[in-house]
Amino acid sequence: MDIKVAIGERIAQLRKAKKLSQQKFSYEAEIERSYLTHVEKGRKNISIDTLIKITDALEISLKEFFNHELFGGKKKSK
Repeated sequence: MDIKVAIGERIAQLRKAKKLSQQKFSYEAEIERSYLTHVEKGRKNISIDTLIKITDALEISLKEFFNHELFGGKKKSK
């Protein structure tokens, strides 16, 4: 899987788990909603600064973000 797609999928997964719309989440993360849409669909490269804004808004660390099966981390529990 392409890294942009994996990052976008992980962001969308975490955002939805918090029951946040793209609009509300983009406001909390201080990024444009349209940009967030492109990132979640794997269409845009994301800077580390923007990823930090996103993980801060999700209240998780970068380590927690990347510690997922999408990136070769822990497996999902069933």
